[in-house]
Amino acid sequence: MKIMKKVLAIAVFGIIGFGAYAQGLQKNFVASCDCYEIKNHFDNGQVSTTFFENKKGQKDGQETVFYQNGNIQYQRTWKNNKLDGSGNHYFRDGNVYFTEQYDNGKKTGVWKYYDDQGDLKQEIAYSGLNSDGTYKYYHASSLYLEQTITQGQIANQIIHNQVIYDALLEEFEQNRNITTK
Repeated sequence: MKIMKKVLAIAVFGIIGFGAYAQGLQKNFVASCDCYEIKNHFDNGQVSTTFFENKKGQKDGQETVFYQNGNIQYQRTWKNNKLDGSGNHYFRDGNVYFTEQYDNGKKTGVWKYYDDQGDLKQEIAYSGLNSDGTYKYYHASSLYLEQTITQGQIANQIIHNQVIYDALLEEFEQNRNITTK
């Protein structure tokens, strides 16, 4: 009986999820790129997503996703169904959250993460091998920690600002102790 309830719940959520996505979906051929532009809409009719597909049904070109307030949530580029090129993600207010770079589906280049005030929080220089790269951490735009990740493990670590590092570590420990009580 429990298994049947789980199967039914998955089926219902799948139908609801598909219905929410399919509502307002438009697919139009664009002769200039010999591709299809796909648009989805929120219930109020406002565009929620736009992207392009080639004739094979693969994402190919610019993808833009919007918040319900009309601001862009993110923009990125696809090539033959793989992320390729630069992209930007935004907070609801329009400020940049992070920038990204892909090469044929692999994370590459320098990614930058910002807080909602526009201060740099993290910078990652990806090597193109999974999550390997150099990670730099900032507090109030001051570099305090740098780590090199190789094969998913910390290979090197440099503390650039011991005072900031210690203060953030202490704050982390205090918050961890509060949540485990």
